[in-house]
Amino acid sequence: MSRSKRRDAQESVPPLTDTEHEFLFMQLMEGIGHGWHEGRIVKFFNNLGERGKQKPWIAWLERFGEKVLSSAASNQLLAARMLRLGELAQTVPKLQKVGETSYRIGRELYNKNLTNTVWEYDGPDIPDTETPVNPSTSPEPVSTTDGSEIAIPQNLEGETLTIDELLDRLQEDSNLAQVLSQQLGLQTTDPQEIVKVLISQFQQVQKPPTPTVDEWFQRGLDYADIANWEEAIACWDEALELDPDLSHTWHNRGMALAHLGRLDEALADMDQAIKLDPEDYELWNSRASILFSLQRWEDCLVCWDKVLQLQESYYLAWYNRGFTLEHLGRVPEAIASYHKALDIEPNFELAKMKLQELEKS
Repeated sequence: MSRSKRRDAQESVPPLTDTEHEFLFMQLMEGIGHGWHEGRIVKFFNNLGERGKQKPWIAWLERFGEKVLSSAASNQLLAARMLRLGELAQTVPKLQKVGETSYRIGRELYNKNLTNTVWEYDGPDIPDTETPVNPSTSPEPVSTTDGSEIAIPQNLEGETLTIDELLDRLQEDSNLAQVLSQQLGLQTTDPQEIVKVLISQFQQVQKPPTPTVDEWFQRGLDYADIANWEEAIACWDEALELDPDLSHTWHNRGMALAHLGRLDEALADMDQAIKLDPEDYELWNSRASILFSLQRWEDCLVCWDKVLQLQESYYLAWYNRGFTLEHLGRVPEAIASYHKALDIEPNFELAKMKLQELEKS
């Protein structure tokens, strides 16, 4: 085939669909997991011909990143491999932009996994406060002028009356006024006073009860489940207004703020949670994850050490400690932490991958 025909054939190849991009990218990620080096990655893209160009891959990676970052799945392994691709591609000019995009998304995904912790409340169930209604004593409705109904004692044989009609009836029927006055505990049979009390009772019945601390907390969880962090924070604000000494509420509010990128505020909330419950290793773990996102490595390391002081068998903390030590350039200590994570959880793939990378270098 002549060069011009080969060029025409290449140009006639349709671009990759998102599904095809994802299929090929997962092959690449699998290769990264098996230790592919820079040359093997270059070959992967070269073999794709026109479909291996950076620009469409970067555009697809952005769309792929939105999808995985919005997913509830942890995707820790994917995050580690995307970070590794970014590191390897740094030395290859033709893949540098792809690498930068992969690294950024991988880091966001990793940070999301660290901060994606919102606690469920494990306290007693909220009691059912509804009172059963006895049909024989259930009041009959009376319509207000706007069409709503007022509940009054059952003396009007099931009729529905407007306020004006009720006033007329009371003015015409002194016996009815007397009965209603007694049932309402009034000292007067004045129809105006009777109707005034009925309206007041109606308004009290229609007013929704003030939510409890537990109810505000649960509402926050419901909003967190659908990633509506602003509304979740508003609910936990209400819970803290009622009881500011709830460490788990401060924790959840902090994690929601972290999801919104308001990391300094998130850290302040986590500090408040720890002040209330300093022996809870999960609070220290969440504080470390926020510091990690802020790239405050030394402070982050202090928190991981505190986590492990309280819960030495927490293998994820050993892994995160190793990752932090890597950022500080303390590679031998990082390797020791990864080994410790594997001692506790021998099948932990992320730690295996990090050890393979570090021990090869």
